[in-house]
Amino acid sequence: MEDIDKIPFYKERTIGERLTAALDFLRGNWTVMLRSAIYLLLPLSIVQSVTMNKFFGEYMGFAFGGIMDGDPDGELGMALRLAGSYGILVLCFIIGSIILQAYSFTMLQEYNERDGGLEGVTLEKIRGRMWSNTKRVLKSTVIVIVAVIALCALSLINPVGLVLLIPALVAMSVPILLFPCVYSFEDIKIREAASRAIRLGFSTWSGLFVINLAIGFVLNIFEQVVAVPWGIVTLLASVFSYSDDVPQWAMLTLHILSFVFGVLVMFVTYVAMGIQPLATAYHYAHATERKDSITIDADIDNFENLE
Repeated sequence: MEDIDKIPFYKERTIGERLTAALDFLRGNWTVMLRSAIYLLLPLSIVQSVTMNKFFGEYMGFAFGGIMDGDPDGELGMALRLAGSYGILVLCFIIGSIILQAYSFTMLQEYNERDGGLEGVTLEKIRGRMWSNTKRVLKSTVIVIVAVIALCALSLINPVGLVLLIPALVAMSVPILLFPCVYSFEDIKIREAASRAIRLGFSTWSGLFVINLAIGFVLNIFEQVVAVPWGIVTLLASVFSYSDDVPQWAMLTLHILSFVFGVLVMFVTYVAMGIQPLATAYHYAHATERKDSITIDADIDNFENLE
């Protein structure tokens, strides 16, 4: 396997350079990343498409037709079905985000450690590291969710706490983005990872905020555009379902297209979202190099091997 001109990881970069590094990584390894993403995220996208169409169908039925005749549960039944479908959507999105982060971190670690980058890398070869990173991202995500819920509950008890909660969450939401990344890239305990993420995050708060704001803005526009075909087909299917004049084959076609477009929307969205954990990882590398001078320490340790 011949050496390639790889993107250095631990390096101080401007905000634009961090985003460029993430894009260059995707551009240089898109075939490997896409092939693996199909196995990891396509099944989840299928589940989300079914749930998304069910939720939208229930919602449109309520909006256009009100409570359907013969529904034994009435408004309560409709509300429970909507809440159930939405809950599954949120759960699937959280699972997808965890898988996406763990997968991105794993691929980046493999790329950094191998002379040939991701050449020859398959899911079978990275299964152990992928599973380890998934557990770490899951643990850190659960801790963040539990902490937010606990803070919200406490703030409801004390009105003053509610006033302080919003700015506190805004301030903490940025550095905490580094938590899963730090815990995945460093062999430390989870409490140390949280502390280190907060320290690195606050010291580079503005850069991390701008990176995620820019990515979020672009992804939001991208998702809206990609979702247009699904939205049109699903809306037509919902409206025509109240007409007796529409042929059965036409309704079946609309439902099939709605499902297919839904899968494509979710999968393409996940693929596009891959830029976020990669950019966060390169920001982590920037912050680490800036604070701890990783490459300088490594050069000193290997001084005898330098020419």
